[in-house]
Amino acid sequence: MRRITREECPPETLHRLLNGVTFFKELIHNDPSQFELLMSVSRFGIADQGEIILHKDEAANILYFLLRGELDVLADDNLVSLNIINAGEMLGVMAMVLDQKRSASLRVRSRNAILAGISYEHFQDINDFNVFSLETKLSFFRMLNSNVRWNVEKNRIANPNHPLVPRLRTIPIFTGPRNTEAELEALHKQAHVLCELLSDWNASLVNA
Repeated sequence: MRRITREECPPETLHRLLNGVTFFKELIHNDPSQFELLMSVSRFGIADQGEIILHKDEAANILYFLLRGELDVLADDNLVSLNIINAGEMLGVMAMVLDQKRSASLRVRSRNAILAGISYEHFQDINDFNVFSLETKLSFFRMLNSNVRWNVEKNRIANPNHPLVPRLRTIPIFTGPRNTEAELEALHKQAHVLCELLSDWNASLVNA
């Protein structure tokens, strides 16, 4: 994957693609200054069909958003496709939150693919608001939790009698005032609980 050029994706096209991702869209409309700051620390790349852009067992400290194209999920670099990732989806949430290695490789399925990457280091310290505000970090973790919960729910729907289903009822739910540091702390903890559950569920499917 190489750094994208203005010729390959003009700024107006990039903004349109980013508008397709809720996290970016909210910042564009609610806090343009935070959006511009996010743009300055984000990595934008493009890869061609057939290219392996992420490899199994790599470090997963960067969260990627697929802005355009399709990706094949591979158990290893040279194996057949296990699943397809479509534009608008995030890549590697579970491994990033749990500080694990990537569990799969990703190969470009479409003619090309455009991705945005954000380092987790900008968000994992929930007490530091020197760069990104409380509101931006709240939006970030709400996005993460929504993504992981949806993946857990897909597993539950596919196998409602799975032995891990009861753990869904143990996921902490925040009932205090919204848009506070207390909510951010709760979302941070919830992200870890959800990712641990998804990790255990995925492992059970591999070992079945």
